Amino acid sequence: MRMGFASGPKPIIDVMDLHTSFANLQGSSLVQAVTLALVEKWGYDGFLSHTEAVGEFYREKRDTFEEALQTHLGDLAQWRAPEAGMFFWFKLLINPDPNEEADSKELIQTKAYENGVLALPGTVFLPNGRKTAYVRAAFSLSTAEQVNEALRRLRVVLLRERDGK
Repeated sequence: MRMGFASGPKPIIDVMDLHTSFANLQGSSLVQAVTLALVEKWGYDGFLSHTEAVGEFYREKRDTFEEALQTHLGDLAQWRAPEAGMFFWFKLLINPDPNEEADSKELIQTKAYENGVLALPGTVFLPNGRKTAYVRAAFSLSTAEQVNEALRRLRVVLLRERDGK
């Protein structure tokens, strides 16, 4: 279930409202009913407190993932910590020629997957499916141990690829 809210200058909110009326028509009736019941039960302050707690939960997950990225892929990838969302995007730095971008597709879809790493190559998010060195990985459900193990395994795959083994 997802329900969001926004606050800001009226002209911006009006444009967002207009866009969402075309993009997604309306939120799910069930989600709206559950959200209304929660707000009626918790009040605005309780609802706000809940959203802040959820935000802190995901912030901790993000920070854990970034620490593991630094530990295992600090020399093999570049990234910026996301300010929102549940995914890290990182760029693989495994091509010997720094002017040529690596291709994450085969590496992530096959080699990493065969070694127990589940992530998505960036190309699946591009409209033209072009080659890209970017990878998207979720951090919201994994424990610190799982994240560290996955990124340790990915490091092994990346080093093999870089070294041509």
